[in-house]
Amino acid sequence: MRVQAGAIAAAIVLGAILGALVSCSKEKRTEKRFVHEVRAGPHAESDLQGALILAKPGDVIELGAGVYELDQDLLVTADNVTIRGYGMKSTVLSFAGQRIGSKGLEATGDNFVIEDLAIENTNGTALKVRGADGVIIRGVRVEWTGEPSSDNGAYGIYPVQCRNVLVEGCFVAGASDAGIYVGQSTDVVVRACRAERNVAGIEIENCVRADVYTNVATNNTGGLLVFDLPGLGQTNGRQIRVYGNMVFDNSHFNFAAPGAIVGTVPPGTGVMIIATDEVEVFRNEIHGHRTANVSVLSYLITGRKIKDSRYDPFPESISIVDNEISNGGENPTGRMADLLRSVAPTFPDVFYDGIVNPAKLKDGRVPEELALRIRGNGAATFRNFHLGRHPMFTDEEDANDWAPSDDLSTHDFDRAMLTTVELEPLAAPERSEDPTLAMYRAAPKKLSEYGLLRLDEHRLTTEPAEGVLPYDINTELFADYKTKHRLIRLPEGETMTYRARDVFDFPVGTILVKSFSAPADRRRPDAGERVLETRLLVRNEDGWHGLPYVWNEDETEATLRLGGGAVDVEWIHDDGTKRSSPYLIPNANQCKSCHEIGGKMEPLGPKARNLNRSFTYTGRTENQLGRWTRLGKLEGAPSPDRAPKAPCVDDASTGSVADRARIWLDVNCAHCHRPDGPASAAGLDLRLEQDDPSRWGVWKSPVAAGRASGKLRYGIVPGKPEESILVYRIASTDPGIMMPELPRQLVPEEALEVVRQWIRELPDAAAGDR
Repeated sequence: MRVQAGAIAAAIVLGAILGALVSCSKEKRTEKRFVHEVRAGPHAESDLQGALILAKPGDVIELGAGVYELDQDLLVTADNVTIRGYGMKSTVLSFAGQRIGSKGLEATGDNFVIEDLAIENTNGTALKVRGADGVIIRGVRVEWTGEPSSDNGAYGIYPVQCRNVLVEGCFVAGASDAGIYVGQSTDVVVRACRAERNVAGIEIENCVRADVYTNVATNNTGGLLVFDLPGLGQTNGRQIRVYGNMVFDNSHFNFAAPGAIVGTVPPGTGVMIIATDEVEVFRNEIHGHRTANVSVLSYLITGRKIKDSRYDPFPESISIVDNEISNGGENPTGRMADLLRSVAPTFPDVFYDGIVNPAKLKDGRVPEELALRIRGNGAATFRNFHLGRHPMFTDEEDANDWAPSDDLSTHDFDRAMLTTVELEPLAAPERSEDPTLAMYRAAPKKLSEYGLLRLDEHRLTTEPAEGVLPYDINTELFADYKTKHRLIRLPEGETMTYRARDVFDFPVGTILVKSFSAPADRRRPDAGERVLETRLLVRNEDGWHGLPYVWNEDETEATLRLGGGAVDVEWIHDDGTKRSSPYLIPNANQCKSCHEIGGKMEPLGPKARNLNRSFTYTGRTENQLGRWTRLGKLEGAPSPDRAPKAPCVDDASTGSVADRARIWLDVNCAHCHRPDGPASAAGLDLRLEQDDPSRWGVWKSPVAAGRASGKLRYGIVPGKPEESILVYRIASTDPGIMMPELPRQLVPEEALEVVRQWIRELPDAAAGDR
């Protein structure tokens, strides 16, 4: 039975019972573990969300048989959590009606286990595990059940930036990028899985030490890919063993979004290796691929720009040994087929582009320790196309000497084999008291209990109580044109400490307050507003914790609601038009997903550059930093004229187009897109401090965007906002495409135009490309 969101127009109360800190699921004790039993039915979504939010290390969340209709994505943040169903055909998490979020389920805790269930029809990636040490994904089916489409989610099973990963006995179909995709991870085993009807069946990308064996890949565009791509946190992947797999008849049409790297994979690709070092392909059955059964390629063959000085685009130390390879290359397609058709109407079973690093040649040859090794593949045909000498890939005078070669003699030699990947056992489950859960239990249920806000005849307001500091910031996180009321309450006698670049240092006991209101008419501040939500960030001894409070319809009180929800609001916009949209209230785990930086919850907005502005207090207007210093609430601050000051994105008088665009991206995107942020796997760094244009996305190819790339090739194309993925994603309201994902449902039109103009004026930063 589907859990309705009231068409998302009425308030969704996913966590009404969570507000009282009581799990909706049944709980039973087993030896050293607690099992939360969640059953399919009308309350399944709130029950499951509640179990995930309140999960302690060592807990098991057990899902019964049935279909769980889910409206929004699920997040797991605790360590040592197991999610278990009754089988991949019996327990189904269905996201066919998903309206909130771009993923199905995302986990960030260590020692995460998910098994024996199915995930269907998500907006984007179905199952993502990010930054975990210890991952087991076993007996999971992921499927997009309709026709193949670029609108399907990009990835089925996606562990990224993880260590000690096992993907076993899984089935994935319909992914518009890769069915099973392990990225930027170390010590990986993928075994006994089946991938079909995906663009890429199984993909190992930028990984170090991976064993991929006894899998079946069939009826994909490309069966099994081992890639290394530039611009990512972990680059120069190596030590990948691919053995004992059945890779056959992968000739499905390519339905990836144009612009994605995988969109260049030609139908009829068996095993493809791009730029990765130390790869062994042995004892596999590989047959029936019309373009090539096995391809060994340099990244240079893609024709894309490289703006990563760490990156090595050449595949080295590759071995293709003792495989059964047959029936390949009779009808090649794709870029290479178009380039070589006049000289090679058919391709060999093993296609080698022959693009090598000239700096590593010895006496004009690749040394054996780096060379491609081929031996014992029966009657499989081979050709080295020596494309490094082709006029398309070199300016050398001897380019006209280009000629392919079928000679295997230089590739037949001995080399020591790689060792087996040994995974560490997961840590023994220990049910410990999580400080965040303790905070949830101890938190007041009513916002008025804190004494943060002024009471008018027992009616709560958004105005500060005595001793609470109001403030504003120069450029804020876009939240669908809602008004925000910000406050700081410091412990009695304590001060905050100035920092020139980072968020101020606040003492233990500080509470940061942000109330969201929907103005009735944005043209008339006196027309009133509807108060929707107040979010608290509370600093305890163990760090910061987020608490969402939702206001009642009478706007007299707000109640703790950890499960989030949505409220439909209407207003008159700046141009006089009537608008409406659902206002999304994030659940407690979603708060963590934005505010968790480097593994710790942190405030985002109160930095010197954003706080250095005037504020109108009762009876006077004063610079905030100056006032707080004068009142003894802030120590260590210089005079405001010597402190950094950010421009306002919507006020051209405060800064250049570039300054205003960069600060908007910093405030709205950089909490995720930074080296220690939740989206670090994308290799994009949008912090104001980042001065390398390639890290902003200039000439940067998309990595894990899927259809969110919008058929475009680069994050930012200088001078061409219409060809820039960054603009495409900001301009979208599709949950599977839009950025930032939270807290918006509308397009930030004014900021978007500033970003567009910035890209129009951006100089071409392509100098120095390979």
